[in-house]
Amino acid sequence: MFRNFRSFRILAPCFALALISAVSMIKAQDETLADIKYQEDYDRIQTIIKTSNVIKRAEKMVNFYGERRDIDSKLRNYADNLFARDLEALTKQSNYIAVRGLCEQALKIRPKFGEVYFFYGVALKNSKKIDEAMDAFAKGASIPNPLSTKSKQQLDLAYRAVHGGSLVGQDKLIKNAMKDLK
Repeated sequence: MFRNFRSFRILAPCFALALISAVSMIKAQDETLADIKYQEDYDRIQTIIKTSNVIKRAEKMVNFYGERRDIDSKLRNYADNLFARDLEALTKQSNYIAVRGLCEQALKIRPKFGEVYFFYGVALKNSKKIDEAMDAFAKGASIPNPLSTKSKQQLDLAYRAVHGGSLVGQDKLIKNAMKDLK
């Protein structure tokens, strides 16, 4: 029994060293895989950017969102800015049908995509669907994003137009929108 204890005492540090080296190799592999994935996603975004047709580029971005739901947050912000820029260009061209369709597709994949709610609300408002537009603006204002103040402004304008210049009851609309997002 004493001999087994002595062997264990001698072999334990060797096992610990082997375990530590194995863990460090696995961790290094994970970091390498994350770097590879990041580079692949970045390259794919760069390929999408090269598409000259705004609608096709935005459709490719929506497909990218669907296929890569676990994208790195920095790349997601970069892609979000590019997608919002395309939606803004389509809105300026008054192509509300395309904006609406792209927004609906994007929101199915990412229901908490705040910038998209703003453009979706604009498209709905121009299609004379004011109640749906107000809901979209309320969601866009509820989610922290670069366009949340514009969403709130558009919500105020639409709500006042429907309710005779009053904002009474708007807080209920915003609370319902927040419930829908949860």
